[in-house]
Amino acid sequence: MATPSYATSTELDAVNSILMSVGETPVNTLDVQSPEVAIAQSTLRQVCREVQAEGWGYNTEYEFPFVLNSDKEIVVPPTALRLDINRYKHGDAYDVTRRDGKLYDRYSHSFKFTGIDTLYVDVVWFFEFEDIPQAFRDYITAKAARIASGRMVNDETSIKILQAEESVLRAVAIEFDTSQADYNVFNASDLRNPYTSYKPFQALSR
Repeated sequence: MATPSYATSTELDAVNSILMSVGETPVNTLDVQSPEVAIAQSTLRQVCREVQAEGWGYNTEYEFPFVLNSDKEIVVPPTALRLDINRYKHGDAYDVTRRDGKLYDRYSHSFKFTGIDTLYVDVVWFFEFEDIPQAFRDYITAKAARIASGRMVNDETSIKILQAEESVLRAVAIEFDTSQADYNVFNASDLRNPYTSYKPFQALSR
């Protein structure tokens, strides 16, 4: 049985969907000199970053090990959208942020981490469009189409229609994430929270 070619969408499919939403002709390749294609593609990539930066089950890792280099520093990969120290591993020993492409400890006011070889960090990763779940590809495409329509056409009726579709597909993406991430209203074991008692204010992981 042949695998349907349309089972999953590509970046080209998404760009064409955006183009059609603003009344433009689809293209066969993204390597074309067209301002409309450029706007559609840049909008898609912008939204792809923004949505993934929210942090979902598929792109969030807990206790990810960052090994210190010879300078006792940690160079942050460009695909790390968000990161924070894992409290289960390190408690309140560090308060890290990204600065100048490296991890910076706001407690010690330094890029250097002494006395350890590995720092465990909770990370939200960026993935290419084709590497994310289809539910999120559809949602990202719909959101990008709505934004691109405002930039290129600015027709209120069209924007409202696209906004309604975006809302439905965001709900589908959240449903997918809820199912895949196994959230619960008590204490999520994968978060490795050192305080395991039930906390009402943490009732919803999302």
